Amino acid sequence: MEGINHWLDVLKKLSPAGYAIALHIEYNAPKLMFQTYPVEWINYYEENGFVLNDPVVLWGFNNFGTCRWSDMAALDTKGVLQASRTYDMNYGAVVSIDAGKKHSIGGFARRDREFTDAEITEVEEILKVIHKEEISEIKLNEKQKDLLNMLANGGRIEEVSKRMGVSVVTVKSQLTVIRLLLGTRTSGEAVQRAADLGLLR
Repeated sequence: MEGINHWLDVLKKLSPAGYAIALHIEYNAPKLMFQTYPVEWINYYEENGFVLNDPVVLWGFNNFGTCRWSDMAALDTKGVLQASRTYDMNYGAVVSIDAGKKHSIGGFARRDREFTDAEITEVEEILKVIHKEEISEIKLNEKQKDLLNMLANGGRIEEVSKRMGVSVVTVKSQLTVIRLLLGTRTSGEAVQRAADLGLLR
């Protein structure tokens, strides 16, 4: 997962208005999701159920390769891409990858200009690298899952240490191990990553 984090940082620079990546999609649901789109857009998108009419998603499920958002206007029957411009996501590209019977889709946005051909190629190559990561092999033991579950339910480190019967130092040490296992920088990211992977109850 450390490698994924490096490439996600590169993608953040290439997609300054944000990105959304769905990795290893099975039965229309991804094993793992990474998003840096504006939080306001994500909330608006979810509230309006845009996923069923999102041209980026529709194109990604029906094609492999790359496409600029500006070239899929015919698919935008519900005005999803038009609405995204309100959140400075004015230009974008989609990348759809299928390898080893696994499907991954990414949407990438800029506010200032279209992606160049070279940038789209670079984004595609990076997504291919991320796609090859074997995310299904990530495992946590029961105590680590319990710790993250408590944090996910609003528990503070001091409270978690009392409930687990260990010191605060031990809890912090365990969180460091968990972050390394999941390839995250913060405990909050670790909780979200574990939830995305279906590791939490």
